[in-house]
Amino acid sequence: MASQARPQQPPWQSPPNAVGKSLHIYNSLTRSKTPFAPLDPLGKTVTWYACGPTVYDDAHVGHARNYVSTDILRRIMRDYFKFDVKFVMNITDVDDKIIIRARQHYLFDEFIDPKRRRGTATVEETSVAAFETYLAKNLKLIPRTVAPEELPGQVQKHYGDVLNGKALQEAKISRDEEEKTKMHIGTVRAAADAMRTLKGTSSATEDERFLGNVRDVIMPYLDSLYGSTFGASDHTISTKWAKKFEDRFMEDMQALNVLEPDVVTRVTEYVEKIIAFITQIRQRGFAYETSDKSVYFDIKAFEDARNSYARLEPWSRNNTDLQADGEGALTKKSTEKRSSADFALWKSSKEGEPSWESPWGLGRPGWHIECSAMASHKLGNQMDIHSGGIDLAFPHHDNELAQSEAYWCDQHYGGQHQWVNYFIHMGHLSIQGAKMSKSLKNFITIRQELSREGGLDSRAMRIIFLLGGWKDGIEITEMLRKEASAWEDKMNNFFIKVLNMNDTQAVNGSAKTVKASDQTPLARAKDKFHVALTDSFNTPLAMRVMSELVSEYISLEGSLVVSEQTMEVAHWLTQMVNMFGLNGAAQVDSQSIGWSGVHIPDYAKPFLTLISKVRDHIRQQAQTGKSVVVQDVTDVRDALQNHPLPNTEETAPYQTALNSVLSLMTEIRGTGRTKEFLMSFADRIRDQDLWDLGIYLEDQPSSPVALIRPVTRELREVKIAEQAKKAKKSHGSVLSQGAAAPAAKEDKRAVDPCEMFRTDEYSAWDDDGLPIKDSAGNELTKSKSKKLKKQWDHQKRLYDGWQAQHQQRQAS
Repeated sequence: MASQARPQQPPWQSPPNAVGKSLHIYNSLTRSKTPFAPLDPLGKTVTWYACGPTVYDDAHVGHARNYVSTDILRRIMRDYFKFDVKFVMNITDVDDKIIIRARQHYLFDEFIDPKRRRGTATVEETSVAAFETYLAKNLKLIPRTVAPEELPGQVQKHYGDVLNGKALQEAKISRDEEEKTKMHIGTVRAAADAMRTLKGTSSATEDERFLGNVRDVIMPYLDSLYGSTFGASDHTISTKWAKKFEDRFMEDMQALNVLEPDVVTRVTEYVEKIIAFITQIRQRGFAYETSDKSVYFDIKAFEDARNSYARLEPWSRNNTDLQADGEGALTKKSTEKRSSADFALWKSSKEGEPSWESPWGLGRPGWHIECSAMASHKLGNQMDIHSGGIDLAFPHHDNELAQSEAYWCDQHYGGQHQWVNYFIHMGHLSIQGAKMSKSLKNFITIRQELSREGGLDSRAMRIIFLLGGWKDGIEITEMLRKEASAWEDKMNNFFIKVLNMNDTQAVNGSAKTVKASDQTPLARAKDKFHVALTDSFNTPLAMRVMSELVSEYISLEGSLVVSEQTMEVAHWLTQMVNMFGLNGAAQVDSQSIGWSGVHIPDYAKPFLTLISKVRDHIRQQAQTGKSVVVQDVTDVRDALQNHPLPNTEETAPYQTALNSVLSLMTEIRGTGRTKEFLMSFADRIRDQDLWDLGIYLEDQPSSPVALIRPVTRELREVKIAEQAKKAKKSHGSVLSQGAAAPAAKEDKRAVDPCEMFRTDEYSAWDDDGLPIKDSAGNELTKSKSKKLKKQWDHQKRLYDGWQAQHQQRQAS
């Protein structure tokens, strides 16, 4: 039997002035690259609507992938192609997820307060009932009455295959379903561990770890008991919750250097306009009301009028899982829907949910209708660009398109109306092949990533997304991190060397002269860069072009190749990193060179130049077998008297460092100092006195003069790696996950317990090096922490004994 043909997308109408345009964009409406031209007759203004966040929790790195990538494209359109971009973004501040999360947390806060707690059940009784209810709903193969101490065996018996990467009972289940099962197992394991250690109910609500471990089973249970008791007209609980996380989202975007939208719209501010929008769709015959006072979109009526439904993913239109996810957890399962695929425009009120008055009764907007109404109000009956994450393509964006085209279509012209000309979707960010998702709890928040030891900073994250491209999925592997770090370090080194050249006036008449022409490396790079960006914003190629250009100006030995164009190259590269958003608020037309982190404050330069000269002299004396003499110190002090340095609060740390160097010079002057001694003194200036000020003196093979440069992230990582290597060499092989197995008992004893758990398996540690959060940023369970503490205590005893024995050997 022949397989059924894959449904095809409907025809796309190209803007009339798009023919011959050089800029092509991968358009989800065609699944191909299409020439771009704005609706604006002058070709200047671009209208753009972006789906914003549903603010019920902190944004995670997967969200950063979407919003940073969108920001990159927006900056390219504005700062490279010079379009006047009108950028609108919505905030979903009322939604099933927000209502549920706000209500659950409110009830849990009541629960842990004995004065506010509802009902007569004890903490222990509630925990047991919640545990059983959670099992019955989410892990149905495990008997709901299983005792907490018997849970591990039951999990292994019924879900061992899933935990080992096999399909459950040989059934075909999706990767997301597997991850959800694992998430539920983790939740009940944490709760079972907490309940096993519960000694009584009196102090349970004071034990933060206990509460943290049982919270995820207790919150939905409390909501099932009391969620319906909240008043429909009281929006306070959900509004406060949404406002809290909207503010945190905006703070996260600022930390990621994402441009603010030109316009922000919120659902709660648009309810009246949404009602009017739905009313017009009904009047056109594309919606119907059910007896429960909900309003649904009529897909059949829409298509019968020669409109196209599921423009983006027609092959997904019968995917019931996606349809259910799009309708939300609180949507009533109506038997009056004319088709199972019809979706809610207006949801009738249920007890415990915030509601608004409407012609159909109390209720609230469906999820999809909000974007249609808000975008239409701000941008009209047609827009240039609509963007969002690829997971929103169906059903959200397909439903949004249908609603909007139903609202704007004129049946006198056959019905067809193209509301969006270019739909662009950002690719997923994955963790071990699974999409990063709040619902799967396999995420790291933006705040955690930016603050954790070894985490990505804003620039590094943006570089990764630039290297990975905007529409394809990305997995942040160690290899990709290293590639991004190498690209950043290459730019750092180039900018630092150019700035140093500028400071020392290295460009002179003897420099190689290259006349500007079409054949210069810069001209060729600009051409390739332009081709890359016109090819649907091909940032991986653009980044490679920039890297190759730097290679033209850095010799094999690492020194700068000076030419007439060196400064021009530096200026252009600076403008391009500014354009990509890699340099804070710096403007693309800035005349400065480099990005943040490569500049040395002007007030510090006189001190650093003098210290560097002193160090260079000491190294030269050591290499020629000479000593530091009294005259060396006198020369420096005379120079200071003839040209006194500024004395301000800002310069005080640099003055202290200079005084320290001069004091040590006085101590080491005279004969009898070995070459090794003098070189170690020079190293001490570099690695201590200046490093602590964020300055590094880089010795250059081709010059006796060190390069004065700021300490960059790459340099810090190199130093940490060197220190770890020395520690490993000193103490022997490390025993713990991620480290080499011990070769002997002596090696095992030499491991510092404060370092033994600092592996990729964890993301946060206490002062003793004990893990407190796993790699995903989740707090460790009480049982896991106890187990690790036992291992730590055991290793501490071994290590203390080894240290005492080692010191005794050294003394003898």
